[in-house]
Amino acid sequence: MRALIISLVMLLFLPLASAAQLTFVGDESLKELPGSGTPDDPYLLGNLLINASNDTAILIKNTSAFLLLIKNVSIVRENKRPGIILENVKNVRIENVRIVRCSYGIKIINSGNITVANSTFEGNLYCYWKSEFAGDADCKGGAIFADYSRNLRIINNSFVPHSYLFSNIYGVYLVMVENSTIYGNRFVSSVKCFPSAAFGGYCKGAAVYLDRSSGNEIIRNKIYLPSSGGVEYAAEVYGVYIFGINNSIYLNDFYGKKVPYTPEGASGFYYVFPRAGNKNTFHSPRVVYKFANETFEGFLGNYWDSYSGSDEDGDGVIEQPFKVDRYPLILPSENYEILGLVRGELNTTTSPTQVSSPLNTSSPSAPSPQEENFRYISLVLIVLGVVLFILWRRK
Repeated sequence: MRALIISLVMLLFLPLASAAQLTFVGDESLKELPGSGTPDDPYLLGNLLINASNDTAILIKNTSAFLLLIKNVSIVRENKRPGIILENVKNVRIENVRIVRCSYGIKIINSGNITVANSTFEGNLYCYWKSEFAGDADCKGGAIFADYSRNLRIINNSFVPHSYLFSNIYGVYLVMVENSTIYGNRFVSSVKCFPSAAFGGYCKGAAVYLDRSSGNEIIRNKIYLPSSGGVEYAAEVYGVYIFGINNSIYLNDFYGKKVPYTPEGASGFYYVFPRAGNKNTFHSPRVVYKFANETFEGFLGNYWDSYSGSDEDGDGVIEQPFKVDRYPLILPSENYEILGLVRGELNTTTSPTQVSSPLNTSSPSAPSPQEENFRYISLVLIVLGVVLFILWRRK
């Protein structure tokens, strides 16, 4: 009887146990997980605390089953490897995960139809010393990195420092990525400063960095960048860096002050690669929207904390353009409620289905990992109590 009770306890609490590296290669390997791989009953990898150390915590490779859900997973401890690698995969949703101090939080390679939502990334980067005597350091990595991928949805995540020394050197870094959406995220100080023998101090990083990436949307994100701490040497610090065409950037909030030394075409940390300036759209399609309890029709750009101008007609849009933004907002984007597209108008960089979701004012937030774990533990305790009561009655 005692052995039976112990076995039941271990079985019930197993999903909450720590795990080492988990590797799944091919669709057949996913059948080891709970679920059937359908949208209503996805394969589930969840409720795990992984103490990663010099190894990738979760590796998924060569899968296309519909659908794999990675949920309620925490990956912690200093790690020179990525927390999660998705390579040549499709149809994966990552939700309510927390990844702390890996070289990359999530690395996505040659993959599609990937969603990362309602998750937290803290201090993901890897630094090494170029020379023991020169005192130079270099840092790489970031929270989410993707290359040669498409149809990514990075939604309602939080990118924050782990400590004063450890931040996500890049929030979202996309290389050769197409038809993807970065929506509703919060980026705080996505920059790393480190010593340099040549300059005395040097900083680099970006909240969102697009490299040869086209047809993507960056909408309703909040980007906070530092205005002190040696960043006057920040020749490579950007709020948004764009090298690509047909990308749409609007209804984002940029916070940060101007600094004395900035690259040509920059204002503080708000920098757009010059060669891409005229080939991307820094405003919404023509929409009907509500501002200050009134309804208007027009285009909406972005809010720039370091820029001020006049809004003479009270429609919430500053009359004077701000660099590449022809319709800068007078107030943060939360003050603008999109009611719909103007009939006959369509964003030229996206399909109708792509436009409809990001134009909503907000997305419903899922329960936090702590809330989900609390619910799970509560259910486990109830079931365990019932089992123990039944066994006690049978004695």
